[in-house]
Amino acid sequence: MMSSEAACRPPTGTTYLCVGQDLFSVNEYVTSQYNYSLHVDINSTAKEEVDVTDNTHHLSVSSFVPSAFMVYTDLQTLRGLWSATDYGSGIQYADGLLDLFPSIDQSQTAASAGLQIGLWLNGTEGCLSICEGDLDNQIEQLITYLENSRASKIFLRLGYEFDNPSFGYSDHPDLYILAFQKIVSDCRKGLSAEAQARVMFVWHSWGAPMASAKLKL
Repeated sequence: MMSSEAACRPPTGTTYLCVGQDLFSVNEYVTSQYNYSLHVDINSTAKEEVDVTDNTHHLSVSSFVPSAFMVYTDLQTLRGLWSATDYGSGIQYADGLLDLFPSIDQSQTAASAGLQIGLWLNGTEGCLSICEGDLDNQIEQLITYLENSRASKIFLRLGYEFDNPSFGYSDHPDLYILAFQKIVSDCRKGLSAEAQARVMFVWHSWGAPMASAKLKL
């Protein structure tokens, strides 16, 4: 049986919070939570206002950093991992988030927070390119990023919401399954044992009533 830590389950009675999805919104969320904490007694259930100059009740801003950050990228370009990009819904920048909120323990080489990466595969057309080996170079670049990332855990959502008809995978589910399996297999072959322990591959269903029953492993 996997331990709670290996399975990435939170301790009993707690939960893990993952926040996304753009750089500025995540920063605003964390700093606004921290700002609120300066005005209340965090040890009081009544949430009474306190003197903001009294540091006795204050937590550090690192206390409000979520367990993981969520970002989007696509396999064709991998934009938003090493450098910032904007797909139209705000700045995606995985390393930027880890730099913005570094590890609490400066002696650690890994960041305290994890990453949830939504990896767009570009529907059936993209899956065909993956299966034919046309994107092997991009997969190698992805492996390099996963290997060297400072995130404590990485949840890689491959072709997220694959059974959402508007995402273009539903017409040829077999191709999506083969593309998913190829990426996972290549990553497991290319990643070190240490990196493999940090990276988890997520089979993310849309879960809607009209989803295709064929899209399953």
